[in-house]
Amino acid sequence: MKRIFSRILLGLGAAVLAGLLVYFSGWLLSFRFGGKAEIPETVALSLPAEPLAVGAPVPGELRFDLPLCRSVTGASVKPGAGSVAAGGARIEPGSWKFLRRNWRVVFDLRALRAGKVEPGTLTLELSGENPETVVRTIPGFSAAVPKEIAPGKLELAGAIEIARPLPWGWVAAGAVLILVLAGIAAWLVRRRRPPEPTLRERLEEALRQLRMGLAAGELTPEQGYITLTDLVRGYLEERYGIPVSTRTTPEFLAEVNGADSPLPRPERPFLREFLEAADKVKFAALTPDIELLDGAIASAVRLVAATSPVESEAGAEKAEEEGRND
Repeated sequence: MKRIFSRILLGLGAAVLAGLLVYFSGWLLSFRFGGKAEIPETVALSLPAEPLAVGAPVPGELRFDLPLCRSVTGASVKPGAGSVAAGGARIEPGSWKFLRRNWRVVFDLRALRAGKVEPGTLTLELSGENPETVVRTIPGFSAAVPKEIAPGKLELAGAIEIARPLPWGWVAAGAVLILVLAGIAAWLVRRRRPPEPTLRERLEEALRQLRMGLAAGELTPEQGYITLTDLVRGYLEERYGIPVSTRTTPEFLAEVNGADSPLPRPERPFLREFLEAADKVKFAALTPDIELLDGAIASAVRLVAATSPVESEAGAEKAEEEGRND
């Protein structure tokens, strides 16, 4: 299941990266081959077929293309005399075709009086290598007072806000991109996280620390022998599931020497000698010889190498060589 999930994340990530690569390639090429801005001279107004009523909305729209390297950073409406802008202009980036992108600027006018409304202007701020300000004409129009409203009784709000729908397409695309990138980041973090040390690695590190403690004089030979015994017992208990800590040495040796014992036969004599010597150190106050302790540690290294769950030939030879050197 994890592998399938990883493949899905990789596929989505590759698709997103490919799309970004195409987009930024077009963005770079548009500096040279994108052409000029194609902006109509006059804004288009949506006027009804019948006479326009005073106060009725007059939607305005300006559609144009820009090179991908340019964008509309601002837009403002200056209505002609006799009209008012209901809210500000709304900038809507549209689809893109490699080197160019479609843009749409929309706004809403209201007539304040009956009769002719003068033309206004729409000002655009364009970004790019050479930023510029572009002014386009908003055509004039005529309005009349509706017949059902008595003269002098018409009341208009100063400025009516245009309802601006959320760009759900961009929101969904951004959410998908964030999820994909978060999934890829989590997958990379898991891959870079170092694996948990194996039982063999943990014991070998503990034996290395034991040697260092003995060499530095932080442990006496007696303490070293007792620590080594606990390490070997804990290793065998975890490796084979034998409850070493709750059994005496004779009980444990009887079990590991049985017919169904998982312990390799060549390691059994060392284990017997080692545990019996450890008992003498613990219970008979026998002072262990430092050379014998070094030999016991080296034998413990060979025991781990011989009983490790997964051991390559090269690793076994290396462990054996380390034991001989010790």
